Amino acid sequence: MERFLIALDCRQDFEKILDYMARVLQGASHCEFRLLHILPTTSPDRLWREEIRRIEDVHAARPDLAGYFWAEDDEKTMTSCFDKAKDRLVQAGFSPDSISSSFAVESADRADIILAKAAELGCSTIVLGRSHPGLVKEFLRGSVARAVMKSARSFAVWIIEM
Repeated sequence: MERFLIALDCRQDFEKILDYMARVLQGASHCEFRLLHILPTTSPDRLWREEIRRIEDVHAARPDLAGYFWAEDDEKTMTSCFDKAKDRLVQAGFSPDSISSSFAVESADRADIILAKAAELGCSTIVLGRSHPGLVKEFLRGSVARAVMKSARSFAVWIIEM
């Protein structure tokens, strides 16, 4: 069974990644897909009390997220993104049972989070998109795709141009 971690940035044109996967794998039955999105953190001071309580309930179930907070709007965008991604893969012929999703919160470098999640989920291939932010931005921020490629030792890495 080939297991793919598909790192989605739900603010970008993530459908291109899914279209590429569908085209290359063409409904292969030996594939599993783990969708991943990394939510940006926010200060609890910027959240309503109800949002803080809801996130603290998530902390109880997911100790790896303890102490980190995120905006409800970002979570809704992520959920919608996961639904669209799963629908697209199912329409391409993949079994709904072969697709799962998870999220992390930007608690460290995004590339490190992606690599750790791929190892945790037993993935052999990491798939992510790469946009062209411009030379200055890439120099200042670096590229997540480049960092994953440089550090991935036991994974194949597919970079899809966005």
